[in-house]
Amino acid sequence: MIPVMTVVIFIQVVMRYIFLSPFVWSEELARYLLIWISCLGSAYAVRKGEHISITFIKDKFPKYLQSLVKWIIHFVLIAFFAMGFVHGLLLSISEWEQLSPAMRIPMSWANLGITIGFGFMIMFGLELLTEDIKRILSAKSLSKNNKACS
Repeated sequence: MIPVMTVVIFIQVVMRYIFLSPFVWSEELARYLLIWISCLGSAYAVRKGEHISITFIKDKFPKYLQSLVKWIIHFVLIAFFAMGFVHGLLLSISEWEQLSPAMRIPMSWANLGITIGFGFMIMFGLELLTEDIKRILSAKSLSKNNKACS
């Protein structure tokens, strides 16, 4: 989507300043692509665990509380993502019959990126939470086994 947006904007600039005949739809397309890029990029950041809140807040606590704080952060983020998903879905449904001014496509197509992005964020947040739970449980079972062996 980024290359498409770059090419469209470049062509728009050429058409506007060299040929004095800009495309009507190019800025609108770039805006909608930016919505999709932002939402999918945020989902990718959640998948990689690179959201600033997770590390910034967790690192403020002592080592023994960091696992608990990380779980709380995951639950809060998943709840926020669920609210974003529901509101994005409601927005897409409510704008189904409204057409965009230049491209004449349903506005819900542009705003569906919000719903899809938050849907991915929910899935990736749940995945990270289950990985953390598995990691904690396996560490506890290893420490129990080590105590039993000694």
